[in-house]
Amino acid sequence: MRVVQDILTVYSWVGVGVLIVFLWRIAYFYEKTSKRWVGHYLLIIPGAILLAGVLTYLIAGKPLVGDSLGDLLFFVGGFGVAVFGIRLQELMTGEQS
Repeated sequence: MRVVQDILTVYSWVGVGVLIVFLWRIAYFYEKTSKRWVGHYLLIIPGAILLAGVLTYLIAGKPLVGDSLGDLLFFVGGFGVAVFGIRLQELMTGEQS
């Protein structure tokens, strides 16, 4: 059962990783075409924090709830990705509200 749980955990987080890579590529493309600084490489930081959260859960052997350090890493990494995405959207849409 543990092996199946680990496979599903890795499988789901690979999907999250792919979405982060798409966001990074969109930011990179926008930065190159608009000649405006976006800081696309800064997305590596929350991505690495999310990866650390996944590894924490895999090492602890728990399901995706209940590990304080893993939960904190997920929160901080997710918050960082959200802030980056919102900032990118504001840059791309002309910062209109």
